[in-house]
Amino acid sequence: MTIHISSTEGNSPAGIEIADVPRPDGLPKITSSDPDVVNVDGTPRIRAVGNFSFYLSALATTSGSGAVTVTAATRSGIQATLSVVVDAAIELPDPATEAGAVARLLLSEARGPSHADYLAADTLDSMGWMLRALENRLANDPSRFGARGARNLIDIIRGANQFDGFSDYPNYDQGVRRRLQQMVNIANNDNDRMQSEFRNFIQNAIDVARSRVAIRDPSSTGLFGWRAAGTGSPGPRFARFRTLAGNTFFTLQP
Repeated sequence: MTIHISSTEGNSPAGIEIADVPRPDGLPKITSSDPDVVNVDGTPRIRAVGNFSFYLSALATTSGSGAVTVTAATRSGIQATLSVVVDAAIELPDPATEAGAVARLLLSEARGPSHADYLAADTLDSMGWMLRALENRLANDPSRFGARGARNLIDIIRGANQFDGFSDYPNYDQGVRRRLQQMVNIANNDNDRMQSEFRNFIQNAIDVARSRVAIRDPSSTGLFGWRAAGTGSPGPRFARFRTLAGNTFFTLQP
């Protein structure tokens, strides 16, 4: 088994549990193959008869796919091993860049892991569709979308009355800012059960924003907007295309 923990400075140690240790063996001995990368904090704590917990601290990142091996050994010679990969803390791109602006918008607008109907693949596709809509607006008379004179995607994102909380970007809404920070905090928290889901969610948004994934416009006439499902059309010129991952996407009337 391999686990991933984050090298975030000040992060709480990752809690690990061992079960069914033979009672006569007492406390198992926990060792790390590379204590300069993954450190074992203290001695195991008794949780119940035969059950123990211990904590791991990430001190440095591992290169490539290399993993540190943490071994739990009992007096009678029983051993259990755990591979640990230390990941760099996830961070959003510089807010002054197009990638930073787009990633923040995608995270704010896309259905996230906290939603009961979240499906990572659908949300990834919806993020790609959002990027296509932004790029189509830039390439097709931005003044129609509250962004007269737009020269880049940041100008499109802060178009008047277009994307809630982003009209004064990079001074975007404090509520949105707090939600995004909460997502990043979960992604870097080794003891949060949703760490992996949020880490993937954020990384997907970053990859889409940087166009590191292949994105095809699903509409022959091009996507030009989206709204939360059930909230109606963005305007009379918009025609419904399809609903995906909680957002309804629109093309334009010919």
